[in-house]
Amino acid sequence: MLQMMILSLKLDAILMFSVQDIPVMQKLCLILSKYARFIRGSSNGARPLSIMFSGGKFRYADAFGLASLQRVFCSSCALRKAVPENPVIVDVGANCGQFNHFSHHYLGASRVISIEPEKESFGLLQLNSARAEDCFPCAISDKQGEVTFYVARESSQLSSYVFEEGCSYKDAYAVPMRRLDDLMQDLGIDHVDLLKIDTEGSEHHVLLSASETLSKTRMVLIEMSIFRKSAANLFKIGSFLEAAGFVMVEFSCPRGGQPRDADALFRRV
Repeated sequence: MLQMMILSLKLDAILMFSVQDIPVMQKLCLILSKYARFIRGSSNGARPLSIMFSGGKFRYADAFGLASLQRVFCSSCALRKAVPENPVIVDVGANCGQFNHFSHHYLGASRVISIEPEKESFGLLQLNSARAEDCFPCAISDKQGEVTFYVARESSQLSSYVFEEGCSYKDAYAVPMRRLDDLMQDLGIDHVDLLKIDTEGSEHHVLLSASETLSKTRMVLIEMSIFRKSAANLFKIGSFLEAAGFVMVEFSCPRGGQPRDADALFRRV
């Protein structure tokens, strides 16, 4: 708990002093709302809450949604200088739309394709997206069909179709599986400026389904497993992307305790 509080306070400082072009009062409102939700309790029943941030309304169900929104802005604000104007972004593992909101309202994305199989998160994702028709309730893998999706009790952000021993799950149900290449072809996407993948252990399966998509992708932002059950660890994912013509330009790992995963940004050579 102490480590979480220290990390939270560090993110507060980053948001206030490093994330540019967002009104100070909006930053303070997000920070205070985050702590208020943790104090009052994480659940808000069936009615989502909302907050104005970075020029748009963000809907969320609990404090984890707000904390995750803050973390996205703090960890990814430098992308503003890396992506072109009006980028096309694909978000695999979109949760309730934190990265979608960031992409539209901070990166100025012209289009964001968001993919999220968890039912409750998908409902919020549609509300947070500028184009609900660009949201898809499926899992991405190198195979098509159906797969059992496990909903984590602690937070929906830890949910996955990769079952992890020791993780507490509150629900499990079948969700459709699609290949990313097939989905991009159906949508007529001819280029991707940023492909973000955060699927709690199945990232390698996503990459295996995306050979054509990767060939027309400029940058990949991906979560890579360290000490957790996954389809592949950070070494295999890094080697896969290097073989596909990318080079790692950024790497970050959570501090405090034994890390489960790390984030890496790859750029096409």
